[in-house]
Amino acid sequence: MKKLFCIMVLMIASSLFALDFERESELQNGCDHNDGKACLELGSMYHVGEGVLQSFSHARTLYEQACNLGNSKGCTSLGYMYENGHAGTNLPKAAELYERACVNGDASGCESLAMLYENGKGVSEDMQKAIDYYDRACNGGDSSSCAHLGLLYEQDGNMEYAVTYYQNSCDAGGASECVHLGSMYYVGGAVEQNEERAILFFKKACELGDETGCKNYEKIKNSYFIE
Repeated sequence: MKKLFCIMVLMIASSLFALDFERESELQNGCDHNDGKACLELGSMYHVGEGVLQSFSHARTLYEQACNLGNSKGCTSLGYMYENGHAGTNLPKAAELYERACVNGDASGCESLAMLYENGKGVSEDMQKAIDYYDRACNGGDSSSCAHLGLLYEQDGNMEYAVTYYQNSCDAGGASECVHLGSMYYVGGAVEQNEERAILFFKKACELGDETGCKNYEKIKNSYFIE
């Protein structure tokens, strides 16, 4: 029985190896034929060691190919490697790549560049530029950038902008911001109290899988006779 189990494990492992090899070959062929997306995906496999032996140098080369072929996520991924020392630490290079990605429509590149400007890493600290790039990322559907802008404006006392960005984050799938908005409207003070809006935001958070949102929704919905 034990011998049979070992044989089965080896057979499964061999099948998985064959699938990984086939996928790697397919992506390499695509990349060799100037498919930027294939270069990006293969670079990601080497970056994290998924189905292949991890190799930062291979990943860097493939991300660079993807970036040069116009794949904005390839530029962002290469920038990440330079920022985090996976390709030798070079923060100005990372900033350059993030900007290239952002200009070409990658929201995560905009967010990464915003963080560099906010913290003065590889570029001169510039909060206005950080806000501008967070805004571009938010408009590109990056919920965490919307949330961060909401927090910055709330800390600055600009509740109108804070609520707008928190709602953008909630709409983009940021469950925590849905909960935060629900709490703001339920308690009042920072915004005009509105329990009906609070219920809607808690419900949205719950639908996005947030446990706190579900608990708050269940707690207060009965007072409005909601099924």
